Formats: sequence, structure tokens, C-alpha cells
Amino acid sequence: MDTPTEVQIHYYGHSCFLLSFDSNFSILIDPYRNREDKLWFKKLMPEVNCDLCLITHAHFDHDEIHVLEETSSILRVPGTFINNSIEIHGFQDIHAGRSGKLNFPNTIFKIEAANMSFVHWGDNRPNIADSIHESIKEPDILFLPSDDTRHLLSFDEIEELIRIIRPKVVIPMHYFIDKISHKENSLLGINEWLNSRPEPKKHITNDLIINATTIPDETEIWVIDC
Repeated sequence: MDTPTEVQIHYYGHSCFLLSFDSNFSILIDPYRNREDKLWFKKLMPEVNCDLCLITHAHFDHDEIHVLEETSSILRVPGTFINNSIEIHGFQDIHAGRSGKLNFPNTIFKIEAANMSFVHWGDNRPNIADSIHESIKEPDILFLPSDDTRHLLSFDEIEELIRIIRPKVVIPMHYFIDKISHKENSLLGINEWLNSRPEPKKHITNDLIINATTIPDETEIWVIDC
């Protein structure tokens, strides 16, 4: 496998992203599904061809592995995993909110490839250990949950995370999107949150294609359509 220099990011909605590197290696993160007693999605995940699927935690809206092809590998656990020039680091911590009070585990994943770093927060609580903070700080891309109900993180908690982690780009996730979210989904959109943020904002209407030279010097918020 060649060394990647570029990545295409496709957003399926909720917390699910497909990172396709130009070295012909692709990583899917947190595909979603409905549960018998929870109807959150009116548009379900399609079948996805990927080399690796990362699952941050075992909730229905993050672990739809049945859309994967048989040749896909699945990674749910913390640790360091290297595939040629792509490194993946998993840091186990605790889910936010009510599940966190039950010590429900969540893995924050950091992907290093194409001279960039990508951190997917999953549904993690805001008060991470210092050791995790040191390992994930200053990423190029931070996929971070946000919605106007403050379902997982309050606006103040997001503010503090952006301040201490210092990402170059924040891509919001885990919010209501009319195209895929069912009316029984308890989340809201992100308009209020976006209006509260001082950072420059960019609206991405198609797949995002980036390399290390396209990353901004100061923090921006990029919203990707799905």
C-alpha cells in the first residue's frame, strides 16, 4: 500500500463517516441502525465497502456492523494498530450523560495518515484524563458531537474541549438531520450552537477532499451535508 497524501470524507449522518485515503484504504466510523424500541432513523445505512470499521461504543446508533462486507475488519477496542503508513490509536474512557453514570465504555479514536490526524470523539464525556488529552491534542480534524438539546455535551463543555484540544477543524456530528433522522429522534439540529460559535464556518455540500495543505492555521467549523 502506498503512503496516503489525501483523504475523501463522506458523511452518512449522525456520527458516521467514511474516510477514503488515496492509498486505497478506507475506514468507516460508527455506522447507525434503529432498535426495536427506538426509531431514530428514517434513512438507514447502505452497504459500505471499507477495509476497516471503527466502533466507539455498543449503542444502536453507532454499531450497525451488518452493512459491512465480509472482508471488512472491525475494531472496537483501545490500543495502537498500524497498517503500513496508517496508525490508529484507541483511548478507552467513559460515555457522556446517563450512560456515563453506569460507567459505559467509549473509545476515542485517533487516526494518523496522509500527514494529518483525525480524532473521533464518539459519545465520550467531556472530562477526559490528562493522558488522553496529551495524546489527542491539536488534531487536524475533530469529529465532535453537538446538538441544540445538549444531549451529550453542553455548549460550555464543547467550548472547553475546543479550547484545550485546539483542533484546526471541528466537524459537528450526532445531531438531527431532516434527510436521515426520524421525527421520533430526540435530538435537534445545530443552528443555535453554530450561531454561538465565533470561529469561521464552512458549509461542505459534497464529499470533503483534503490534504495537509488545505488545513487552516486557526480553528474553523466545517459542516458537511449528508
